[in-house]
Amino acid sequence: MAEVYCDIVPHAYGWVFLSEGVQSPTYPSYRMAVEAAQRHMQTVAKRRSFVLRRQNLDGQMLAIAGTAVLYQPRSSAADMR
Repeated sequence: MAEVYCDIVPHAYGWVFLSEGVQSPTYPSYRMAVEAAQRHMQTVAKRRSFVLRRQNLDGQMLAIAGTAVLYQPRSSAADMR
């Protein structure tokens, strides 16, 4: 199974993700960019596994470990009741 990469990188005004050569809109926080990348990859990468990566300070791309647990979209107050 081919892996699809989605890279989360810093931008002058926040964070963006790059998927298959296309840049996302700018997000004001890293967490929002990761959440948007996860939603994007769930719709785009059907039947393929995907890997979220972040850019390290030296420019290397590192896989984000535990994205399923650590970067779940925030629940609304109604969901918490």
